[in-house]
Amino acid sequence: MNLFIDILDRAIEKSGVLRKNISVVSDIPFAPATTKNLGIDFFHTMRGRTIAFATGMKLANPGLKVMPVVGDLITIGGNHLVHTARRNMDLLVICINSFVYSRIAGQPAPKSALPFSPYSPFEEPFNIPHLANSCGAVYTARWTALHSEQLIDSIAEAMNKKGLSVIEVLLPGPNFYNDIEKINEELLKFYFENCIIKENLEPRNVPILPEEKIIVGKFTDKQRPTFLERYNNQLSKALGEKFKPYGV
Repeated sequence: MNLFIDILDRAIEKSGVLRKNISVVSDIPFAPATTKNLGIDFFHTMRGRTIAFATGMKLANPGLKVMPVVGDLITIGGNHLVHTARRNMDLLVICINSFVYSRIAGQPAPKSALPFSPYSPFEEPFNIPHLANSCGAVYTARWTALHSEQLIDSIAEAMNKKGLSVIEVLLPGPNFYNDIEKINEELLKFYFENCIIKENLEPRNVPILPEEKIIVGKFTDKQRPTFLERYNNQLSKALGEKFKPYGV
């Protein structure tokens, strides 16, 4: 089984959430044979539209636990993440960060023979935990896929939280962007060995920098009213007994 799908399967089991109540929405093209054994509803949608699709699904059926699995470093559809965090939608966003950085901890990262580009990337990556936290997410974490037990614990914990949780997963592929079915084991091991676990840090202090080890861990875990809780509270005040709370 695909490494990430295996981790997701184990996390769902550990969370205690019934599989019939779980929906995953992904813009990463997993093969149907890879996901069918999860025993959940698994949807593929357009690149960068995962969070918007998942928001509509959650509002249509508030009883679901909806988990968008997104790629592209939040660069496509990033505005959806910003406003979903602002509203504190009850979703668990898992960001598969498959970008290959040119340097990690002061040394060149291993590269494949046929890279996406002949030049090393020069743009700074998003600090995804900081972006999510500053916009209003209640739970943020970052792990490599080889931190499997910690990642399983984070996903299971976030599945039982109300509000927006965002977990970044470093899972590099064979080229500059990930073919999720062909994980580059050498590069993944390199990332794992060049990480340092520091939990409960302020997310602004965990950027991915070329001369430093990557900081992984759980960074924030807080409480905040969800979108539907605020919606029900506001309309209950305005309409009184005429209003029937939604999703309760």
